Amino acid sequence: MMLLANQRIEIDARPTPPAQRVLETVMLGHCPGIAQWQRLAVDELLLTEIASLGFARECARLRELAAGATATAQDIALLALYDLPLPLHSFGQYQSLFPDAFDTDTLYKSVLGGKRAWLPLAVQDFFENSSGSHTLKLWIIRVDETEKQSAFLPVPGANMIEPETLGAFERALLIPRAAIMALPDLERLQIPARLEEIPPLQLGNPEPVFLPCGTEVGDGRREWRNANEIPPMPDPRLSREIIVTIARTMAQHRPDMQCLLSVALAAIPGSERPGPDPEFLKCAAGLAGIKEDGSLNDESRGKLTEAARHLQLLYPYLRGPDRRLGSSAGLVAGMQAAVSQQHGPWRSIGERPLPGRSLPWPPLNQNEATALRNRPGVTVLLYRAGRTVVDDERMCAPLLPAVQLLQLSSERRNDDHWRSAEIMRFMGWLRRELEALGEKMIFDVDPRDPRPEIVLRSFFTRLYTLGALRGRKLDEAFMLTQRNEGESTIAFEIEIAPAYPIDRLRITFMQDRNIAAATVEVGHG
Repeated sequence: MMLLANQRIEIDARPTPPAQRVLETVMLGHCPGIAQWQRLAVDELLLTEIASLGFARECARLRELAAGATATAQDIALLALYDLPLPLHSFGQYQSLFPDAFDTDTLYKSVLGGKRAWLPLAVQDFFENSSGSHTLKLWIIRVDETEKQSAFLPVPGANMIEPETLGAFERALLIPRAAIMALPDLERLQIPARLEEIPPLQLGNPEPVFLPCGTEVGDGRREWRNANEIPPMPDPRLSREIIVTIARTMAQHRPDMQCLLSVALAAIPGSERPGPDPEFLKCAAGLAGIKEDGSLNDESRGKLTEAARHLQLLYPYLRGPDRRLGSSAGLVAGMQAAVSQQHGPWRSIGERPLPGRSLPWPPLNQNEATALRNRPGVTVLLYRAGRTVVDDERMCAPLLPAVQLLQLSSERRNDDHWRSAEIMRFMGWLRRELEALGEKMIFDVDPRDPRPEIVLRSFFTRLYTLGALRGRKLDEAFMLTQRNEGESTIAFEIEIAPAYPIDRLRITFMQDRNIAAATVEVGHG
């Protein structure tokens, strides 16, 4: 939109929403400074999309305030756009809503993490992957800085059918086509405030004395530390508390989603640079389900190991001319969305050059990257031949439950593909697509109607044509079997052979008119 007033032109970034995206991403983080809620209040397309998630009351109130209604104390959080999912199709939209986010200090400051929010740069990194017709879609949720780490974590006992009572994390799960979640400022809060690249000498400040002019004080190499240089900051939360809470909540409410989370940093004895936090790595390794001797560990006897499939751990961070340190989640999520849009959600982003000028920090050699990739299972960024690439997409927990893994031979159990993040992403996409298909057939299809099988066969035939399924002919790529589940229920057993070194995936598709719901279960055949 262009406004002409007093010989000046103001450009308001409102791109036309593109066609439906294959993978949508949602980010939670800090946006310091003011929020231009007036721009949102007059954008009916955005308000309609936000209202469809269950926030019609908030959208109606924004319209009233834009029309001249008097704001009350209850409107403070709404006017700051806290905990409200905002759909974006360009980086310019984010800048127009939060113009001060790049230049305003945050409450939490650290030597490595700096004093600025990480969400703005993560949003910029995400849209670096947009090119030409391959535009991406990103949802952002601004959280209150005063709530610290709790603002990013699930609310215990939250009721998903009452959006007004949900925290920011649960609200992100309401977005139906969201596939990837990132929490850049939670990663920033988990960096210890006084963690440094090169630890200073442990020397006290000298007593003030009169000295002749020209006398040098100190070792000549370091600056003296002042007691108030880094003010007291809250300690990071326990890594296990964050990992387990996020994984369990996603597995319960959104089994089709993945969360990108960077490995925490810690001081490493004998090293001038920080490294992966040993406590974080130990916790992640414990989620794998299978011990090195092939036995079943205690944690895998429950649902925790299966829940860990929804975490994709990243390491290291990014450092560049425009950032002191930042999360790699925005860059990785943008590349995953772009590759899925152009080549399909079954494609990996491994070895594809990532855009931007930022470099991985702390830098790793290939041996260090391989060690993290194998145990506990981390997606590692490397700088190779003048470009930043993802070494391999890896997860800390296997795709199969530990009990099923134990039933396999030791050779097949140790195959890399059981921890491939792109396969988990493909399975989540399949679940969303089939559930959307089932919801369309709830009210106008009966079990004897041949149309469901025709639609499903057409869907998987298209996947075979695009290269997502393997086989010399269609019968080898997939197989549909209708089950008899009663008068009002459509049920299909679907077996597919993905274009990966996996034997097959079994999908159970059920649509029940009596309960007005469609359910999809995806597992190993």
